[in-house]
Parts: sequence; C-alpha cells; structure tokens
Amino acid sequence: MVAKVGRNDPCPCGSGKKYKYCCLRKETATKSEALGRERAWDTMMDKLFDFSREERFRLDLESAFDLFWNRSYTAEEIDSLAPMQVMSFLDWHIHDYRTSTDSQRIADIFLQERASTLSEQELELLEAAKDAVLSAYEVTEVEEWKRIGVRDIFQEVEYELPHTSTLEGITTGQLLLGRLVALGDARRFSWIAWLVPPEVEDDLKEYIQDMYAKYQEDHYQASWKEFLRERSYLFNHFMLKVQGKLPSAKVFVPHKNDQEAEARPTVLTPGSDKIEERPAVLVPGQEGGGGPSVVLVPGRDD
Repeated sequence: MVAKVGRNDPCPCGSGKKYKYCCLRKETATKSEALGRERAWDTMMDKLFDFSREERFRLDLESAFDLFWNRSYTAEEIDSLAPMQVMSFLDWHIHDYRTSTDSQRIADIFLQERASTLSEQELELLEAAKDAVLSAYEVTEVEEWKRIGVRDIFQEVEYELPHTSTLEGITTGQLLLGRLVALGDARRFSWIAWLVPPEVEDDLKEYIQDMYAKYQEDHYQASWKEFLRERSYLFNHFMLKVQGKLPSAKVFVPHKNDQEAEARPTVLTPGSDKIEERPAVLVPGQEGGGGPSVVLVPGRDD
C-alpha cells in the first residue's frame, strides 16, 4: 500500500518543498489540460458530425453504408445494429469514405469550409484525427490506472496512452481495432475500439495482409498507411464473416454514460429537421426512454 501524500507533506520528489507547492500543482495542471482536451474533442466531433448530416451528403451516406456493411444490411435494417456498430460506421464514414462528387473525405471538406468556427484546440484535434487511420493494435503493456502500451501490428509502430476507466479490464496480448489519434504526447482512440476475439486474431492478420498485397498490385509501393486509409472498411468485412460464430466482441468507448447529464439532439439523416433528445454522451444510434430510435434512415424517416 502506498501512503497518501498530504497537501502540507514534503513532496515525494525530494525538492524540499511542500507537496501543494510542487508536484500537486503539476498534477492538477496535467489533469486540467486533459479535461480541457476531452471537452474540445467532444465539441469538435459534435460540429463534424452535424456537418456530415448536411443534405449534400445524403447519397454518399447511403453508398457508404452499403460499402461498410458489404451489403449485409440495408439502410432499413439499421435498427437491428447495435449502437456501437453504428458508432463505428460513423467514425469511418466521416474520416475515410471519399465522397462521390469530389473524392474528398468529409473531415477534409469540413476543415476547408468550417475551420474558422473551431477553437485553436479543436483545430489541432481535428488535424490529428484526420491524420489517424484505423488499424489493429496489440496491447504490449498495462500499468494499472497509469498507461498502456500498444503496437500497430501492420505499421510496426508503438504508442503509449493513458490507462483510464474506459480501458478497464484490458490485458497484455489482446488485440484492438481502433483509430489511434496522436496530439503531441497525448494519445486516445477516436470514437470506439473493438476487442478482437482471440480465436480469430491470426485469421484477421492474414486477411488484412492478403488484402494489402492485392492492393499493392494496383498501387505500386503503396504504404501500409495509404492502404489502411483507403481500405479500412475491410476490417468490418472480416468481422461480418465471423459474426455469429463467436461471442460478442467487447467494446471500449472514450467516455462513460454518466459523465454528462446535459441532453443534446442527434439525427443521422442529412437534411432532416426531426430531432430526438439523448444524453450527451450516449453513442449515435442509442435508443432511450422507450421512444423511437435516434438513428434516422435516409428515405425512411424523412
């Protein structure tokens, strides 16, 4: 057991100062900075999500839905999807899908047109999210409530990120699918991270490596990052193949539902004026209060 340091006790760092005048200030500043960054992330993603709902993206939303789900579901069947599945789709749709009109990503268009509406911190976070790609990360180290180490198994890059309550239960050796966003020394998964069932880890690696080899046949010397940017929906195609054969995958989300009490609207359908209220931290598609689903389907719920 580690004794709790009192505010007026000598600082454990050995500076000779009281704890409240030394490391406590640094720790408080670090926590405050992290909290401010999380708030900026939430507000930035709110603006980006609202932007993606504009009428001009209606057809792209439908096409993206078909591509991501490999036509395993129709838009009318969206209510059969778990909220976390919808959340995963929206993250990919905004960051990776190329629009039919100009082959740009929604996040890029948003940055070009709405940069002036973002704070400096929101702008930095958007740039970091735009640069991140969906990949598979092996957990290499876990230091409870301090940090975890992960390794991108395809790009062979290692990262550290805070071990928080949202990653509680994660263990060394597990494999996560997620979009790891890096802002300076800060790391976080974007909207969601899926735990790959250990029974199919090797199959997933082999499948993605085979798809990368085929991609290189048409894109000479393409990097892993380029492939992951252009073909990240293949992760979902693989999981669709194995669904029903394995237990439901565990999901890690960036925040818990009890962090905010404020309500805000969410509508998936571009151009729709119909709004349902939901707790601010519930994922897109979360139903509440026995009312209608907050995921509105293009052409069905207009």
